[in-house]
Amino acid sequence: MAWNITVVAALLLALGYIGFLHSQGRRRERALAHTDDVTHIDNRRAFYQSASREFERARRYNHPFTLAYFDADDFRELHDRFGHQLADGVLRLVAETARDAIRASDLVARLGADQFALLLPEAGADAAGAVIRKLQQALRQASQVTGMPLTVSGGVVTCLQPAESLETVMGSADQLLHGAKSAGRDIFWSEVVAPQPLEGFEPARLRRPWRLPPSFDVPMPPHQ
Repeated sequence: MAWNITVVAALLLALGYIGFLHSQGRRRERALAHTDDVTHIDNRRAFYQSASREFERARRYNHPFTLAYFDADDFRELHDRFGHQLADGVLRLVAETARDAIRASDLVARLGADQFALLLPEAGADAAGAVIRKLQQALRQASQVTGMPLTVSGGVVTCLQPAESLETVMGSADQLLHGAKSAGRDIFWSEVVAPQPLEGFEPARLRRPWRLPPSFDVPMPPHQ
């Protein structure tokens, strides 16, 4: 009888361990499904899921909500000239710099190619501006160290009242991104959706550019 109990206990332990391994495997699969394989930050799927949750929370509790899209400037030229290994290194550097620039409650993700996104819960225009300026300054410092002109440009949408939909916010951020890219390098265009005191009017939309004054001009490294 004691032998049978020992066998049963061993079988239960073995089954429990197998179940644990399967559970760990499923967790790893879920993590990989939500992680970008180049930069090791959140990917497009993870970002949209988090953005949807935060958008609904901001709508429910009437909290501010900021979303930003940004691209690495001249990334295609860099990729074509120096190859994918250096280009991937630039993407990782941008991702790490952005992760260091944001608050613990914020999120940065790579949406694809050289496009990134920031999710800043409960961040008004001033808090969002501080994050963007910190990102720009950190990339400029990285440029001085690496000799590469690492800058990004993007679009930022801050909702001080609930927006019509998350898709509307994303569409505005994308339009602002393209506007900033057409205006030059190291530029962010922002839009603030603010409450309108008169009923029946569309929310007030205030736009302004964020651009740090150029402090240096780093030439592209010579092509080998």
